[in-house]
Amino acid sequence: MVQIKTMSAEDFSYATQLSNTADWNMSDEDFQLTVNLEPEGCFVAYQGSERLGIATCISYGKLGWFGNLIVAEPHRGKGVGAFLVKHALEYLRGNGVETVGLYAVSNLVGFYRKFGFRKDIEFTVLHKQSPTAASKVKLTQAKEQDVSALMALDVECFGADRRKLLNAIISKEGNLCYCLPNNGEIKGYVAAKVYVEMAEVGPLICKDDDSAKMLLEVVMDRLQGLYVTICLPKKEISLINFLSRLGFEEDFSVPRMFLGSPSAMKCVYVAESLERG
Repeated sequence: MVQIKTMSAEDFSYATQLSNTADWNMSDEDFQLTVNLEPEGCFVAYQGSERLGIATCISYGKLGWFGNLIVAEPHRGKGVGAFLVKHALEYLRGNGVETVGLYAVSNLVGFYRKFGFRKDIEFTVLHKQSPTAASKVKLTQAKEQDVSALMALDVECFGADRRKLLNAIISKEGNLCYCLPNNGEIKGYVAAKVYVEMAEVGPLICKDDDSAKMLLEVVMDRLQGLYVTICLPKKEISLINFLSRLGFEEDFSVPRMFLGSPSAMKCVYVAESLERG
């Protein structure tokens, strides 16, 4: 009989190894961050003492995000994945979530449709080893006290309050976050999570392409020597062309899907991650 338990630190290595069988470039730190943000929203499926698969999710008020879902090869096609999805959706609804978003790998689009998820827009995941942007713009790093200013713009564009996520990113030593001031407010910001040999750029929220490019130049200039990934909508042609000129290439694409009414994203937008929106 399949049972679900909440993920603990003892599961991080297993979750990382299992995820990376699908070439997701996950690390123990990824799961540590999600568990810290949503301790009861990360799950491991068991049968007896054997781990079968994992799933993660996070709630932002009325909007939730479904992240990693992977089942070990010998146990696929037996309903374990569906069991994990149902458990996560029940958890999110119990937290007051009304709309759930996710990024679906292509072979799982039909699977998620069975739960009521519908395709929204396509995103592309790009990568570059050691980008060089040679930015001439000078911006200071955002501090925890700047989160309130970031939040006003972020809520407008993302459609939910991600304060706990933004606080966690900004407060971690080594991560980057820059914002463009605009008469006491901000017209855009960008963050990057920095690991030992790689970095993940996002989220980025802006009102216009020029501001987005300026922020990307600043953050890319500080990520030299690292393997950098970024996930953004395919409709952002101008930004994709800009990143292509910096040498970024596409890894793969994923559709964004929603169960419920799609959240408001009316700005230039780069995802924080595939796991957390």
